Amino acid sequence: MWLVRALIVVSMFIILLGFFVYNAEQRVSVDIISAKYYNVPLIVVVFWSFIFGLVASLVISITVYFKQTGDIRHLKKTVNSLNSEIVALRNRPIEDTDDKFLLSDKEEKQ
Repeated sequence: MWLVRALIVVSMFIILLGFFVYNAEQRVSVDIISAKYYNVPLIVVVFWSFIFGLVASLVISITVYFKQTGDIRHLKKTVNSLNSEIVALRNRPIEDTDDKFLLSDKEEKQ
């Protein structure tokens, strides 16, 4: 599996490098909200777009991580409380059970 992942990363790197070399002389105009930039190299635009996407995905990943951590903490508390309830029910003496259950058992035996 690691070999396939390494091959994919290397091939993506080669493709991006070829894209950068092939479009080294390309110039574009960029509109960012209220600012307009003229004659900007395409490599710069692609680089900053990549950085912005990287930061955005990092922020989203961090928020999802903290949400999942909170959910896990809540579920662990729920599991612990249910386990303690199970232990309490297992350790309950037989004398504390309802009489109707005992009567139904005796009636079935007769």
